[in-house]
Amino acid sequence: MKKRFLFFYFTIALLQSKAIAQYTYKELLSLEKKLKITEHFADSVLGSIDKKDLKFTYLAHGFSYYFYKKKNNFKLAIKYGEIEIQTFENLKLNHPDYTNALYNVGKFYRIEKKYNEAISYFLRAIKSNADLKKVAQSYCQIGECLSRKGDYYKSIEFYLKGFPLIEKYGRKTSVIAHYVNFAYNCVEINSKEISEQGLSYLKKADSIIKNTPNIHIKNHLLNHLHNSFAITYSLAHNYNFEKSKFYYQKIISNSKSIGDSTTTANTYLNLGELYLDKKNDSAIYLLIKGIKFDINKENLNEIYRNTALFYTHKRNYLIALDHISKSLKYNFQLKKGNKISDLSKNKILNIQYKTSSIRALKLKSQILINLFFSTKKQEYLKQIIDNIRLTNKLVSVIVNYSSETNTKYLWREHVAENFKIGIYACHLLQNPELMFEFMEANRAFILTQDINTKKQLLEVPKEISHIDIGFKRKILKLQDSISSFKISAKRNFLFNLKEKYQNFKDSIRKIYPEYLSLDQNITPITLEQTKENLKENDIVIRFSLSTTEFKDERSSLVGLVITHNKTISFKVPNAEKTIEQLSIYRKMLTTPLKTKEELNQFKSTAYFLYNQLFPTSEIKALIKNKNTLIVPDITMENTPLEALISREDSLHYLVEDCNISYAYSLTFSELNKGVIRKTNNDLSLYSPIKFNNTSISSLPFTEKESNDIESIISGNFHQFDNANKSNFLKNSANSKIIHLATHADASGNPQVQFYDSILPLHELYTYKNNADLVVLSACETNLGEIKKGEGVLSLARGFFHSGANSVVSSLWKINDASTSEIMTHFYKNLKDNQSKTLALNNAKRSYLKNHSLSEKSPYYWASFVLIGDTSPVFESNVVLYISTALIFIVLLFLFLKKKATKHKKHEEK
Repeated sequence: MKKRFLFFYFTIALLQSKAIAQYTYKELLSLEKKLKITEHFADSVLGSIDKKDLKFTYLAHGFSYYFYKKKNNFKLAIKYGEIEIQTFENLKLNHPDYTNALYNVGKFYRIEKKYNEAISYFLRAIKSNADLKKVAQSYCQIGECLSRKGDYYKSIEFYLKGFPLIEKYGRKTSVIAHYVNFAYNCVEINSKEISEQGLSYLKKADSIIKNTPNIHIKNHLLNHLHNSFAITYSLAHNYNFEKSKFYYQKIISNSKSIGDSTTTANTYLNLGELYLDKKNDSAIYLLIKGIKFDINKENLNEIYRNTALFYTHKRNYLIALDHISKSLKYNFQLKKGNKISDLSKNKILNIQYKTSSIRALKLKSQILINLFFSTKKQEYLKQIIDNIRLTNKLVSVIVNYSSETNTKYLWREHVAENFKIGIYACHLLQNPELMFEFMEANRAFILTQDINTKKQLLEVPKEISHIDIGFKRKILKLQDSISSFKISAKRNFLFNLKEKYQNFKDSIRKIYPEYLSLDQNITPITLEQTKENLKENDIVIRFSLSTTEFKDERSSLVGLVITHNKTISFKVPNAEKTIEQLSIYRKMLTTPLKTKEELNQFKSTAYFLYNQLFPTSEIKALIKNKNTLIVPDITMENTPLEALISREDSLHYLVEDCNISYAYSLTFSELNKGVIRKTNNDLSLYSPIKFNNTSISSLPFTEKESNDIESIISGNFHQFDNANKSNFLKNSANSKIIHLATHADASGNPQVQFYDSILPLHELYTYKNNADLVVLSACETNLGEIKKGEGVLSLARGFFHSGANSVVSSLWKINDASTSEIMTHFYKNLKDNQSKTLALNNAKRSYLKNHSLSEKSPYYWASFVLIGDTSPVFESNVVLYISTALIFIVLLFLFLKKKATKHKKHEEK
């Protein structure tokens, strides 16, 4: 015992004598042969040394590295790493070893899959900036953490920030490793531009190997490089079956030669998936080989998912269901007795295979609905409901904690089709409440979040919201000016600006957590609430198209009709032909119908669609003379249903039977309607007519349109050079109606043309208006990039984002003469206190009444649609008179009552 005691102090003395950090780890390795190195031992050694001595940091580092490298004990590695960090901070030393310590602890947390903690330490290492190699690695490690969290676009930004530094200060093998990880991240996004960029970095990695003599590349890294090449070549944008197969075969040959069974298993799995995409039966043989080599069971989640996909193709759904259930179990790393639905938000964020999980959940829904068709057992439909709820929970958590809007769009696209399967399952179960719930969850979720965030910002001091808007304005402007994700000075500046904005938001959240919470739990409107809100004359019709094969159907279109006392779910017969005819219908709307043949073809198509989309006599009767609100499926979003033909024997349009308007989602509409809008002006109208850029064609009829509206409604009218962008941004915010009669462009980045310059879509995200109604009397203002599960990123949506309660926008290149006529009637109707929907539909009816032959073509009148709130813009004078009269009666009653009381008291005296 005495010898052991003396040896212990001899050890401490020996360790104290060391002055260089790397020797402590080696010393500990030599000591462990004679002495058991434990947490207690480490604490005793560190406790005997003055914490103000720099040697203390070396010893703490040694213990941290020892427990990481030798014992694989990350808890203790983190503990002593944090002690090392704290010592440097107490000594106020910003030393390279301090940066290294921060980096190491971040790395330990990353390995432990605690990505938020890891990122915080990597950011501190970057801020320390005392070791540029570790700074470079920290940027790339954050990229890896963000990728694991599912925030793929932000991940790309950190990688691109780190690459110039890692190329300058890092080892070539480290550069290659980060290039490969970056390419994996690009695979997850799977867009043309980004997948090509991922491939370019893989080629750079390959070039480093070929052009660097005597470079030593470990088999593990080489296999990762080849695997990333193979997966990238399997994507649609870079698809090359032979190249992908070539790289997989190289990996198999290499991994077999060194006895790496895990890599061999994973590669057989990927190769099997490549064959599965071609529906080649060899896929199952490769997947079985993958199972055989997967000794450590590290790839079971993907092996089971792909095996399930194989049996789904073979229509052996029970075996497929068994395999997909096992895949999900491994994906979510469930322990015995645990349920996926019980996973915490933090557990969901740290799931390693997020994209794989979403694919597995979608495949499970496909399998279950096909099992229902095979067996007619409703239990399979009920399982789909549970599956969709889990999908919604998973994606909602990821989206809430994603900082990049593009990442949010990506995840919403990932789950859009799964929701549609769920909606169809609800129809089959005749459960309209759930059908409605899933329809709401699959529409305009991010737009609703954005409006909710804006409402939250109203609760914080104005100076804070002004700073927030200032950051957003600079970021959006810079983003719009950068055409690619390539490294550049502008992109570097954008990265730094975003980091400053993130730091600002983090600091504000600490002060106002209740207003600026990351976790936005927006409660969707229910079917019951919707019915309560509907008046006797109102009706809502929703559509949902699924492109998943069910039984012998390649697609399925279902709908939901809602009145104040009735709900009907229905299925559109022959969905595939309906979608095909909708495409033809849209094309015919965009030009005048000049010949009898064109007119007959249009009548046939439009009448067919009327019968398909409103498939029963009951539904047709319900919409007659009603205010009909349409919430379309994304494939129908830019289709004006008012131009459908509702009578077989005549040119009678649906607009002549009912008032039609549109909504992104009812939850969004309800939330948006609740925004307080204060205005001091009825109308702000901007009509440049001519433009300072003479290459832009003039719009002579917009002058008449502007003058006619001015004769109806008073307000601020801006024509010619007064209709400039600066005037609009300064003077339109407090108007009840904003009207733009000008050019617009939906190609690429949607934009509105003012006299002197354009207003691009991104500027609407930081412009604030209080308009009850925005009228976009310009071409294609409702068109833009389509995001599945979200909607069209159009100018109309941009104005909703900036504060509008409702928007009138166009679906194609409009005729300015007919537009001027329709707009004049529209404003007369608004002034007569008609609701917005009645005013617009009556304007279209007036146009049809006053024109004949080709001029009655929907091209001239059907382009404009109303989205959002439909209530009147102006209060009725009748209502005002009644209110005044009621107030007078109440006051008179009180006066007479008071007089009678006085008279009674006088008599009593």
